[in-house]
Amino acid sequence: MKYIIASTAVTDEIHFADGKRVETVAGGAGIYALCGIKLWCDDVMLATGVGADFQEIYGKWYEENNISMDGLLIKDEKTPHTVINYFEDGEREEIPLYGPDHYKKIETVPEDLEPYFETAKGIYIFKNSSPEYWKKIIEYKKTSSVKVMWEIGCDATYPENYQKVKEIARYMDIFSINLTESKNMMGKDDLEEIIKEYQSFGIPLVFLRRGAEGAVMITPDEVTYVPSQKNVNVVDPTGGGNSSSGAVLYGFCEGFSPETCGIMGSISAAMCLGQYGVPERITEEMRREAMRRVE
Repeated sequence: MKYIIASTAVTDEIHFADGKRVETVAGGAGIYALCGIKLWCDDVMLATGVGADFQEIYGKWYEENNISMDGLLIKDEKTPHTVINYFEDGEREEIPLYGPDHYKKIETVPEDLEPYFETAKGIYIFKNSSPEYWKKIIEYKKTSSVKVMWEIGCDATYPENYQKVKEIARYMDIFSINLTESKNMMGKDDLEEIIKEYQSFGIPLVFLRRGAEGAVMITPDEVTYVPSQKNVNVVDPTGGGNSSSGAVLYGFCEGFSPETCGIMGSISAAMCLGQYGVPERITEEMRREAMRRVE
């Protein structure tokens, strides 16, 4: 596979601030990033741990969307189940129903990804700043031509951790983070200051996500503001950042400009915001429409 998604595939139970609830939908950063690339390319696969019950719960969705399950590793009887609570200010908390130890047991480890550094074109990793994890990933990357995107987990974006994050990010091809996380991590509120700080990373691309306001595509020498898609019916905001990040990785690896990558990201995000969970089917008609919007 050209594109590998290294992150979780779970069941989400979503509680919205207005009292609405969605009991069970496919979730996790990995499944959304997978859909973000799938809108543009069939050559993508999720590489992560799952429960023995995953095939029974989600096998039909993978089959109907012609997505390989070869990268899924059974690491427990149960697939993780996450309760997502949204608050009035748009922030959220995620609670693993079976506990943090079970969730950690299921997560992708570097050894799961090592073979893909020899064969893949791009790898998406959603992760905090665990030194042990990144030490191995960076070692694999040094002898590989694969492009790596790090979408940072929000639990790593606190001020005391900033220098550690910056050191890891400098080894990446793309760093994906949202503006709220950036403000908290840097202790800055001014967007221009934050952009200049990211330019100092010296990496090919920083994908700074701003939700409904779009994104900023930051290279060491160039800053491009990309708007979000217009007239999007947002049913469920879960996974918008992950799906856009997946699309940006694909666009970057295929040689598109930062602006085009950002537009592709906003289109993939819009697709995933239009229903609860991920789309039931990602069709050729949807792909043609996505390409029309880019053009």
